[in-house]
Amino acid sequence: MASARFSGGVAAVCVAVLMTVATAGAADAPAKPEADPFKTAHRLLALPPRPARPALPPSRLPLEFIEGERIALVGNSTAERMNLFGHFEALLHQRFPAKKLVVRNFARPADEVGNRQRANDYTKLDDPIAAFGADTYFLFFGFNESFAGPAGVEKFKEEYRKLLTELAARYPRDDTKAKPRFVIVAPIAVEATGDPLMPDAEAHNKNISLYRDAARDVATENGLAFVDIFDATRQAFAAEPGRQLTINGCHVNEAGDRVVGEALDRALFGTPASQRLGAEAFAKLRAAVNDKSWVHLQDYRMVNGWYVYGGRRTWDTETFPHEFLKLRNMAAVRDRYVWEIAAGRPVPPVPDDSGTGELIEPETRFGDPRQQYSEQQDRGPTILPPEDFLQTCTVPPGFAVKLFADERQFPEIANPVQLAFDSKGRLWISTMPSYPQWRPGDPRPADKLVILEDTDGDEKADKRTIFYDKLHCPTGFQFFDGGVLVTDQPRLVWLKDTDGDDKADVVVHVLDGWATEDTHHTAGAFEMSHGGMLHALEGVAMSTTLETPWGPFRKFADPGCYVIDPRTWKIRHFKTPGYGNPWCYVFNEWGQGIAGDGTTAAQHWDTPLSGAQYPGRKGMAPVFPTDGLRPVVGSEYLRSRHFPDDVQDQFIYACVINMNGMPRWQISDDGGGYKGVRVRHEVDGKQQPFDLLKSTDKHFRPVDPQIGPDGALWFGDWANPLIGHMQYSQRDPNRDKKHGRIYRLVSTTKPLLSPETQAGKPTAAVLDQLKSPEWRTRYRARADLQARPKAEVLAAAGEWVARHASDPAIDRLTMEQLWLQQSFHAVDERLLTKMLAAKTPDARAAATRLLADERDRIPGAERLLIAQARDSHPRVRIEAVRGLSFYPTSETIAGVVAAANVAPSDRFLEYTCDAAFGAHIPVWKAAYQAGTLTPKGSPASKIIEGVLGVDKKAAEIRQYLSVFLSKDPTTAEQRDKAMHSITRIQGGNLDSGREVFRRVCSTCHKIGTEGANLGPELTNVGTRLDPYKLVESIVDPNASIDEKYVSTTVITDDGRSITGLLVSETPEDVVIFNGKEKKTIKVAEIEERVKLKQSSMPEGLAATLSPTELLDVIEFLKSRK
Repeated sequence: MASARFSGGVAAVCVAVLMTVATAGAADAPAKPEADPFKTAHRLLALPPRPARPALPPSRLPLEFIEGERIALVGNSTAERMNLFGHFEALLHQRFPAKKLVVRNFARPADEVGNRQRANDYTKLDDPIAAFGADTYFLFFGFNESFAGPAGVEKFKEEYRKLLTELAARYPRDDTKAKPRFVIVAPIAVEATGDPLMPDAEAHNKNISLYRDAARDVATENGLAFVDIFDATRQAFAAEPGRQLTINGCHVNEAGDRVVGEALDRALFGTPASQRLGAEAFAKLRAAVNDKSWVHLQDYRMVNGWYVYGGRRTWDTETFPHEFLKLRNMAAVRDRYVWEIAAGRPVPPVPDDSGTGELIEPETRFGDPRQQYSEQQDRGPTILPPEDFLQTCTVPPGFAVKLFADERQFPEIANPVQLAFDSKGRLWISTMPSYPQWRPGDPRPADKLVILEDTDGDEKADKRTIFYDKLHCPTGFQFFDGGVLVTDQPRLVWLKDTDGDDKADVVVHVLDGWATEDTHHTAGAFEMSHGGMLHALEGVAMSTTLETPWGPFRKFADPGCYVIDPRTWKIRHFKTPGYGNPWCYVFNEWGQGIAGDGTTAAQHWDTPLSGAQYPGRKGMAPVFPTDGLRPVVGSEYLRSRHFPDDVQDQFIYACVINMNGMPRWQISDDGGGYKGVRVRHEVDGKQQPFDLLKSTDKHFRPVDPQIGPDGALWFGDWANPLIGHMQYSQRDPNRDKKHGRIYRLVSTTKPLLSPETQAGKPTAAVLDQLKSPEWRTRYRARADLQARPKAEVLAAAGEWVARHASDPAIDRLTMEQLWLQQSFHAVDERLLTKMLAAKTPDARAAATRLLADERDRIPGAERLLIAQARDSHPRVRIEAVRGLSFYPTSETIAGVVAAANVAPSDRFLEYTCDAAFGAHIPVWKAAYQAGTLTPKGSPASKIIEGVLGVDKKAAEIRQYLSVFLSKDPTTAEQRDKAMHSITRIQGGNLDSGREVFRRVCSTCHKIGTEGANLGPELTNVGTRLDPYKLVESIVDPNASIDEKYVSTTVITDDGRSITGLLVSETPEDVVIFNGKEKKTIKVAEIEERVKLKQSSMPEGLAATLSPTELLDVIEFLKSRK
């Protein structure tokens, strides 16, 4: 099973361009042989000798097994969800208790016979399927392929044949190269949900039946057993109307898994099992199977793969090979536990893992000189008590920071990540002390959703309730439909309390397949749009493979935003160019979003970025310069009557490293878009930043600031001496898992607000909260209304708007009605048409945005968008062009031309038009060249000429960049040729390159007085590096790294591992500084010595730039002499 490979390459124009900078021009020294950094992995995880296995029975029904047969499940979510519920495997063990079958599930959401996307370097340490060594494969394919309809059937059959050949060749059963056995399983049917918003089950089942038949054909021609469960599941799903056995029509719930398991059991064996366990014993067996499956999931879908086996495997190459080995031993222990239960023998309460292997704990990197910028090194890896921390804070006059809760009274709030307030005004917190990831042998992850309350009115928490405590790295959560959506890596789950005890008793795994290659890059930082669309942000170098009722949805190394419709599970995605780890999203009162990058802190208006997506889409300048402040975790607008007038509508974000606090910006209109100016004041005759909060405590890590129901600004404190992933081992002992605080920033001159809550109030009263001056109150009111009955809410909203017809804010109030309609996908076309012509430009823009988002449900949407493209206000035209970009027609292109040619224009309109033209060049190119699209010299013509020039340059460079961005391995010769070819390409624009540098690179690198000093200075880089080295430093930053950025790991003959900077060496001794102290190691005691050459920049970051932006920044850097 080929893994997707992503080169560390164009990795990072933020690029430590240049780890080579300091050594360029130095005399070349002969290279010394270096130890293999994979030596430990290869030693521990090498395949053992595999003597000849017993012959297998033929692949025919009823299926027979040999004793100890090793069975692998491969395929899509039909099989993967068996990890959750376990009926089929439990039935196997019940039927064959003496066979001691060994079952492992390797299925993945969205897998197809010809597309099994995996993360970069997934098999670099070892291949989990090869390590298992299956005798028999059960293959579950056909569902995802069925979305291609009749036209895709022959391709499906061809790729199925190739898969059988590939698996047989790549994974022989033993050292004699004996071929494994295959059993082909038909796709299951889909269930009619009765929901008009969901796909037509009857039509889809017709397509699935074609793929069932095709799978049978492949099985027949290869002499393989074919297990047809399509008809059986179709019949079971049709027994009762609605969602009975699935969560969405295509993915089974626990009851549906039982139906599938029993259908497989009957089809495979024909007769009932000769031995059946009682209900209690079978439940115990299934629980043991599920426990084993969970342990195995941490092996074949281990989180943080970027650090475990990928390009950020830096400071610690020793830990995870031991963890893989322990996981496999733990799974083997659970095999034996399952066999004992199946045989009816007594077992201890839990499996005994005491003999599954010891793990190692690496030495800390806290104190390394290179980490001074993010560590409080003068006092060590300690966390100040809250009382002492407050003394380190500076706030403007008239403000104060107050503690609401901390870990001393509530240890359950350690490592808070995201905050939200429910309809009762209570604070909810997601916590993740398991971060960066669960450690084998520890208790199962117990990350939590915690509810905190102040019941006595003293402004401090005195009650906590744990809503749910079985999460793994919950990077985001959002209230929805009476429950809460929350990340449980690698899944999104929906939790609900149905009995009023504030504890989740319903758990639904709604979407599986979220990338986890970096657990703080996984989809998170949730924010709901005014119209009820969930926005979740994901970082670079990630491999997401979602399986949805509408088909597979895959993204690879595309940082950006997922826009998820939680009523239909339709998903779209837009890229945030140049971002490493987007982690900020907030909407203003008109529903206009500002998306932000955690890595660079760049903030962008989302409309220009979120139109039609295509390779090579350019980035754009942010709303304001960040002044080098980074990284950031959450943003907010300050709209609260509790705060003074002079801070209203200011924009803030939480900065966690080089400014521990919250800077603020004044946001205003900039043509059709927005601009921001950092708030400053005069100090000693100079203008200095006037931040909302700043601390001198570098271990203060503020997260997710949010205006609360009382009008104060609430925020969490991660409170950790270490932050970041690749800078430290995932298992660094100084990763704090005990501290966590919640603070409030309050005004000392104005009273707190009386909280406006929603629970238990009439719909009309909650609608009135949409008039609240506080934007966050409106946010919570929308969430509550969207969870109420559709008919009730929409009728009440219409009456409410009618009562306020004379209100000066009627345009916005009417948009509130439309946003509620959008959240139920029940937009009143007449009301929408009215708002498209509203008096207020912001209302027209908001209505146009809604029209674009609901275009598939609104007849004539294309025509309406074309009309909006001629609006007098550029913001409306920008929204119209964004909407038109989704239509590849000559009529919509004419609309884009019209928008571009209407004055006034601005950079946002020009960018959005550029992107719309760039998405559909074949649609308009001939007409433009024939002179029938727009006159030469017109504003639209100037944009089009730029698009054509970019397209030509992009085509030239893309073929060479693909060598570095390929998912498949490439040779050194291929990379060298591609590097030379890129070097020879001309046409980069120096001025554009300067803008790319400012937007993407200046966060870490300095040229002259501009930028930051976190990476090598680039002031004279054009002199120090020849063109080849310059390009190499950008597209392949790990190829040549300055020694001062290289760490050395020494493994001693007694198993110790010491990592740090090489200080000195003699024939007798090696001295390494590990961040705290110098350690002297006798050369005679060294078993292995490894240099860790790794750029500190994230792989794939430059891949988020367009090819022409890459040429531009190269041209700019070449000019720096």
